[in-house]
Amino acid sequence: MEKVIVYQIKQVDFEKLEKLVERIYNTTVVLDYFCQKQQEYEELRNITPIIKNLRRDSDKLNVYFINYPESF
Repeated sequence: MEKVIVYQIKQVDFEKLEKLVERIYNTTVVLDYFCQKQQEYEELRNITPIIKNLRRDSDKLNVYFINYPESF
């Protein structure tokens, strides 16, 4: 049986992570939009699925931080 480890993050560190996640999410939104609009370039067509997956995952992470309770 595995031991469950509980981590506690300081409020300041949490806020830094939250800002980082938001920046990553915004970057993936821009990349996704760019890849969708520039389909004439084969290289962009090739990475579009990767960008979509990255955007989906960053969206889930961003939602977690947005919905996290204000008080720990």
